[in-house]
Order: sequence, then structure tokens, then C-alpha cells
Amino acid sequence: MTANQLKHQTKLQEWAGAIQECRSSGLPVKQWCHNRGTTTTTYYRWERELLELVGDTRNKPQLSTTTFAELPMPLEESRIVAQQAATVHVNDITVDIYPGMDAELLRTLLDAIRLC
Repeated sequence: MTANQLKHQTKLQEWAGAIQECRSSGLPVKQWCHNRGTTTTTYYRWERELLELVGDTRNKPQLSTTTFAELPMPLEESRIVAQQAATVHVNDITVDIYPGMDAELLRTLLDAIRLC
């Protein structure tokens, strides 16, 4: 991968997070861009590119790729199923959520699931 391709890939990742932040902020895109000091043209250009990228990967046959995310060890080694507050199923992924689960860990798990 060339330096320019690496730089572009980094920008894609940054904008993926920024677009997600904008969408979850509850603000109109124009206001969010103004607060961030960027233009709506730039926002929509990156959003279009990311959506095209997602569309391209959905239309291509899936290659056998595995992505790993390092997660912190749970505080307790075992949990009783009756203690579960919720279970999230997405495709073939299951996440059990327990009372007192760290919010940052849950956010990390959900972000990882969204990438699958």
C-alpha cells in the first residue's frame, strides 16, 4: 500500500467515526459541520465515498476474512445466565449484557459488531 493510499484509508476511518458522531448527535448536518469547522460539501463527499465503499463490499462475494478486536478481560470469570440483563444477536454474533457492564466496553463491542 502506498503512502497516499494509507493516508486515504486513515481519512476514511476518521470520517467514518465523524459521520457516526454526527448522526448520533441529533444535530442537523449543517450545524454539526459548522460546530466542527468543516463544510457540508466535505461531509457529504466522505459520506458518499463511505456508502459507495459499503455498497461495493456488499455486492462482492465474501472472502474469508477475520477481524479481531482486543477486549479487556471481564471482572468475573463466570456468570449465571439468570443474571443477564439482555442478549444481543446480530447475524451469527451473540453478546450477553450483564448488570453493571462497563459502558465503554459495550460501545466497543457494538462498534465491532457493526463492522461485521
